[in-house]
Amino acid sequence: MTRLSATPRWARAAAVTVTTAALGAAALTASNSATADRAARPVPPPPTTPARADQIQNIDQVKTAIKGYYGDTVDPDRTNPIDGTALHTFSPTGNYAHEVGGIVRGAKQYLGKHRHAPARAKKAILFDVDDTTLNTYSYEIYSNFVYNPTTNAAFVNGNVFRAVPHVVDLEKYAEARGYTVFFLTGRPEAQRSGTIQNLTSEGYDVSSANLYLKDLTKPIYGSCYQPSANRTCTTIQYKSLTRKYIESQGYDIVANFGDQYSDLSGGYANRTYKLPNPMYYLP
Repeated sequence: MTRLSATPRWARAAAVTVTTAALGAAALTASNSATADRAARPVPPPPTTPARADQIQNIDQVKTAIKGYYGDTVDPDRTNPIDGTALHTFSPTGNYAHEVGGIVRGAKQYLGKHRHAPARAKKAILFDVDDTTLNTYSYEIYSNFVYNPTTNAAFVNGNVFRAVPHVVDLEKYAEARGYTVFFLTGRPEAQRSGTIQNLTSEGYDVSSANLYLKDLTKPIYGSCYQPSANRTCTTIQYKSLTRKYIESQGYDIVANFGDQYSDLSGGYANRTYKLPNPMYYLP
């Protein structure tokens, strides 16, 4: 999860996706390779310059709806790495966990039946990290949905994020069927150690070699390669170029999992699975 400023997400384009309808909508289902990019496009947002107030979802109502969707509860086992106060977490029996469970069941069916990897290619799956494998609800509640890179880094390196429900089980299921698992995140390279520690403590099998963090000094990023200049690279470019590189190493990415449409767009995956995230939107 890489964001550019401490501007409230409600003031960015992200906010328009956090509508009551979005909270109740089903997550994007798997799509085949011919339609993966089309399926990964977000629903057109409301106007960015509304003519009337009733075209804007009330911020306080949205926050309340998000808490209800996640089944907000106090985490009895983890404390805030900044001030030691109690953290909030999602309910394992709430609507969020239930919705993710349905997506995971569908993904298992697909992975279990897959028999069409290209000749000599090794089959693989790829996971995003924030809100795909590790749930960041505790940070969103602490920060009142306002991102700050310093406090976010404290949470990332504090090993406090819970696993997204059912996803550890999905990873184990895939591994048992011969899939290699990769992780791809917009977190900076400086957070590698904290990311591995948190993933591992939550039960994921992750090796440093199969974890890609955002380091554009590597030549594999083509037009996004930044040996010296601070070039612009979108999330879609960064993630799709990484997937392209993984496939160039002899892997067939059978399924790509993410909570953002930008995690899924750009190709280099047979199917895409969108996990629910009404808290923020990263283009």
